[in-house]
Amino acid sequence: MKVFYTTSLRGVTDNRNLLEKIYALIEKLGHTNLDDVLFNIPDKEGFYSGSHKEKVGHFKRMISCIKKADVVLLEVSTHSLSMGFILHKALELGKPVIALHLPGNSPFFAQGIEDEKLQVLEYRKDTMENIIRLGLDYAAKVSDIRFNFFIPPSIAQFLDIISKVKKIPRSVYIRALIEEDMKKADMKALMDLNS
Repeated sequence: MKVFYTTSLRGVTDNRNLLEKIYALIEKLGHTNLDDVLFNIPDKEGFYSGSHKEKVGHFKRMISCIKKADVVLLEVSTHSLSMGFILHKALELGKPVIALHLPGNSPFFAQGIEDEKLQVLEYRKDTMENIIRLGLDYAAKVSDIRFNFFIPPSIAQFLDIISKVKKIPRSVYIRALIEEDMKKADMKALMDLNS
């Protein structure tokens, strides 16, 4: 799977070795890291005081990585609004999210989110590999399957209007229609016959 792994830049200085081990573990477990920018920022203060253009570029790169990822893995032991935003954005885009934290550093707010695609997992150095392996295995099971199909222009126009008015992606609207249909008695019977 393609994994977007990141953490708060504030935590990199104190925990660089541990965070780099997580990065290496993702590769060791047969997955692909999409970004390593955190480990290549020489000057934390310079990064935070960068130009507007640099900040926009960083934001766009983060959003692009979330969209490309099969799973988003965040190390959230250092509390961070940025990590909260990335977590929320990934879930909003239907991506499985693994929020790792060390003992005593649980992300209080994230633990209140009820979403089967979110795993908040505590780890230690000695349990890290097993926890990450199990988390990635679970994430693979709850990943959405991409389904492309052709539609006539009139339906595309309708979906565009719905998307703008309801402020939801077209796929969310279509998924809701299908889920509603699946709740009907005759459809439940059909599903039962084929399971």
